Amino acid sequence: MIEAGMLGRLRPGDHACVVVDDDDVRLRSLATYINAGLRDDERILYFGPHPQRLADDLDLHAAVGRGQIEVVTPEDSYLAGGAFDPEATMAVWRSEAARARADGYRGLRAIGDMSWAAGPVAGRERLAWYEANVNRVFAERQAMAICLYDRRLFSPAELQRVTWAHPAAVDGATSPDAEPALRFARTVDPPGVRLRGEADLSNRQALRAVLERLADDIPGDGSPVTVDVSGLRFADAATVRILLEAAVAGAPRLRVSGCSPGLRRLLMFNGAEAVCES
Repeated sequence: MIEAGMLGRLRPGDHACVVVDDDDVRLRSLATYINAGLRDDERILYFGPHPQRLADDLDLHAAVGRGQIEVVTPEDSYLAGGAFDPEATMAVWRSEAARARADGYRGLRAIGDMSWAAGPVAGRERLAWYEANVNRVFAERQAMAICLYDRRLFSPAELQRVTWAHPAAVDGATSPDAEPALRFARTVDPPGVRLRGEADLSNRQALRAVLERLADDIPGDGSPVTVDVSGLRFADAATVRILLEAAVAGAPRLRVSGCSPGLRRLLMFNGAEAVCES
């Protein structure tokens, strides 16, 4: 069952798509994730419908009262401007992560119940773009998030698009021992990002979004920006193309370090030996 596995082991930087099939699984999944945040002294921010009902069902009133948990409706969060604005929402997550740290918490544990996006909402067409690009915020490792999608509300095609925009996905078929398939971590020395896990079809859009804007997200003096792939256990051919595209777009700043022999050969075969470091 999904609520007994990965959700209790997520850590700062993780961004998981959680697909639920019924209300009981949704509630138990939220309980596992929220209780882990209470245990780890993190601020918990829930954006979703019926916040009072959630507080009642999970007996969160004490944590809400002391400010550790905040529950906010979609109308006051995702749709605060009258329509869904992905860039504004990303800015909120970044500012809330900073606020959590300033208030003495270890970080921000966010929850987005995406049921609001099943309706005719202005800006809804940018949902998959948002889910991919918000990974740029979580790569800073000051926050983590789960996005709840009810299978009863979204078409299979819609669920596929948003799932591929997350580096991790959880549903009823996920093994209790599973870890997020891919993890991003922003690095300082050298400036860039570190990849860990497996990069494949299941998280391709998340990877593309993080890499194609990496040079923009790390302003500097023009010195190289490094993508450390030493922690990748697997990278498919599409991952190589994404690395190549990012290298071309970020040239001459972007470098790839920690290449396995196989990945190095693929990059060199495609004429990108100049971007690959040992």
